[in-house]
Amino acid sequence: MTDVTPAWLPLRFRDLDAYGHVYHAEYLTLLDDARTQWFTQLGLSGDGDYVLARMEIDWVSPLGPADRSVRVDFAVEAVGTKSLTLAETMYADDGRAVARSRSVTVRWDRAAAASLPLTPADRRILEELRATEGRP
Repeated sequence: MTDVTPAWLPLRFRDLDAYGHVYHAEYLTLLDDARTQWFTQLGLSGDGDYVLARMEIDWVSPLGPADRSVRVDFAVEAVGTKSLTLAETMYADDGRAVARSRSVTVRWDRAAAASLPLTPADRRILEELRATEGRP
C-alpha cells in the first residue's frame, strides 16, 4: 500500500484580500501546490507531467488571518487512459473544511505538447488508492 501524508501548507499575508480573508483564487493555488506534493509523494509522473484539465470548487468556509495553514486530502475518483479525477477537500488548521473540489489532470508530454497514457506504474498506484478508498 502506498502511504500518503497530507502536507500542511502555510498561509501567507499576501493571500489575504482587502476584506481580510484569503482571496478566492488563492484556494486554487493552494490546491495546486498540495496536488503537486501529493503527486511527488506517490512518485507519479515518470517521464511526463500532470497538468490540470478541469477544476470545480465549492468554497465552504472562509480562511482569515487567524488561520495559519491548510491541508488537502485527496481521493481518487477515476483513473482514465490519460487522465485522473480527484476529489479534494481543503481543511483549515482548526479542522474545519474550507473547500471541496474536483480536479481532472492529464499526463502531459512537454516536448510534444500532447497528452500521454498513464504509465503502468502510475496506474497501479492510483488503482490501489482508489480500491483502498472503497471506490468502484
